[in-house]
Amino acid sequence: MWFCVALMAGMVDTEDELEKLVKASLHNRSIPSDVVDHDIISRVAQSLGTEFVPCAAVVGGTLAQEVLKIITRKDMPINNWYTYDALKGDAITCTLKP
Repeated sequence: MWFCVALMAGMVDTEDELEKLVKASLHNRSIPSDVVDHDIISRVAQSLGTEFVPCAAVVGGTLAQEVLKIITRKDMPINNWYTYDALKGDAITCTLKP
């Protein structure tokens, strides 16, 4: 769920506003508010209004690698959803079901 928090971060200016927006969004979708940890909201809020250029390089490089996998049919590409956390330097891959 933290990627949704990151998307909402562009709509607010402070951590408190972001937390209110996230909780309202979860409530509107009947999702328990404890699904999104306060630490995630806080970490996203720390980067409000900043650009992290190396993040674009990492994600762009990963995208190029995945395109080559598709073209060469040598390996399986990432399945469905790739999320890169620039603050940790970590990435996860998730399978989202309809």
